[in-house]
Amino acid sequence: MDHEVDYRALTKDNGYVWIRDVVHVVRKPDGEVEALIGFMFDITERKKTEEKLLALQKELEALSFKDGLTNIANRRRFNSAIELEWESARNVGSGAPVSVLMLDIDFFKQYNDLHGHIQGDKCLINIAQTLSLALENPRDLVARFGGEEFIILLPGADAAAALKVAERCQRLIQKQAIAHAQSPHEQCVTLSIGVGTATPGSYAKPADFIDAVDQRLYAAKKNGRNRIEVV
Repeated sequence: MDHEVDYRALTKDNGYVWIRDVVHVVRKPDGEVEALIGFMFDITERKKTEEKLLALQKELEALSFKDGLTNIANRRRFNSAIELEWESARNVGSGAPVSVLMLDIDFFKQYNDLHGHIQGDKCLINIAQTLSLALENPRDLVARFGGEEFIILLPGADAAAALKVAERCQRLIQKQAIAHAQSPHEQCVTLSIGVGTATPGSYAKPADFIDAVDQRLYAAKKNGRNRIEVV
């Protein structure tokens, strides 16, 4: 039977090398240990390669949760976060509240048609950065849900707190005053927002809750846009 152990050894220049010690146990026919034969191998290069691969893996995992254009979280990251927060809320007594905001840029197709997709991308980046400023708590999350649609997760926020965040989002976007000649709302880019607050017992699963909030976003767009609708 061989026994192996890896360890770091200091060098004269205060660096280090990785060493693997392998000890082979030689036994007599009756099982008694007869001798120990040891080997030492320099595995520094192998360890460096493993460390680089691990760092690359972590970087790729981080990128898989980030929207490539706006540099905020993507839909996959949001879905992962709400599953965790939903379960966490379920474990808090009768269930802590979880709030979600769904936001859509009004008349964005017309904006793209008028200004072109490069300017449209800049608008999306601007909106993403602005929405990030509306968040206050460390666990709050803003993500690009798809196209010109964004979503905000507010763990622990009740309905009143969620509405305040939605209103703050609208104010911040209004202050940006992004020109949109084909918008009827002061010819500036605006947002339609659906807001919902629930406890895990209210819905069978997070997806059902998100669908309900999405219906409120649809109502905001149907009722004239540049408005907030609450579940």
